[in-house]
Amino acid sequence: MRHFLLIIGFCSFAFWATAQNSPEGSIKLSGNIINDEDQPLSFATVTNLTTETGVISNEEGFFYLTFQQNDTIRISSVGFEPAFIYFGDTAQANNYDLQIRMSEQTYELENVTVFAFKDVESFKRAILEMDDLPEESPKVVVPGSYDGPRREPKASPLNPVSFIASQFSRRAKYERMAREAKQDYDRRQRLSRKYNREMVGEITGLTDGSLDDFMIFCRFEDDFIERSSQYDLVLAINRCYTDFSEQDTTEPERN
Repeated sequence: MRHFLLIIGFCSFAFWATAQNSPEGSIKLSGNIINDEDQPLSFATVTNLTTETGVISNEEGFFYLTFQQNDTIRISSVGFEPAFIYFGDTAQANNYDLQIRMSEQTYELENVTVFAFKDVESFKRAILEMDDLPEESPKVVVPGSYDGPRREPKASPLNPVSFIASQFSRRAKYERMAREAKQDYDRRQRLSRKYNREMVGEITGLTDGSLDDFMIFCRFEDDFIERSSQYDLVLAINRCYTDFSEQDTTEPERN
């Protein structure tokens, strides 16, 4: 019992000493960051906008930091709406433990149609103005074979096989093209949710023309974006930002 009381006394003294060393008016904030499905949100960024410092939540979504009463805290993660914390004069304690729920952010992309030529008339004019038209390939004639006109078999009640085969072949081709287009569209949607101007702007603090220049400079391969985790992407963007800043004597301004 005596040892137990000594331990309690020592812990109380350590807490008192820590409180004495903390800056006056500082607030200790710890918490867990979760998504709408109550699952931990790993590697979310918790930034003190006043001091421009911050921490990253661990794999369980837990974080801890100390800040002043009038500081503003922003919690952000790729693909989620940012959350803000500000106590000001409403702070009643110097130690808070919160559970922060992040809502998914929806990005709406405008439809874009790409044409090789300005319009159909431009395409026709380009064809007519071509100087070097490809020469017709010479015919290959096998000795003893017939090279005259041939009659294409027509579909009839007596010969429907060729008609049915051609219809199934054409349908299979269109279905394959539709599947490939759908797969490519879905992949582009996944990539745009993982890597886009909004998330790069949040990480680097760049805006407008500087952000466009950085996106051109730091061009990641689609395969890398698809197989990388959010944490890997954040590290890659920060490394690329360092190279981007070193290419000029003046570093681009951050917000």
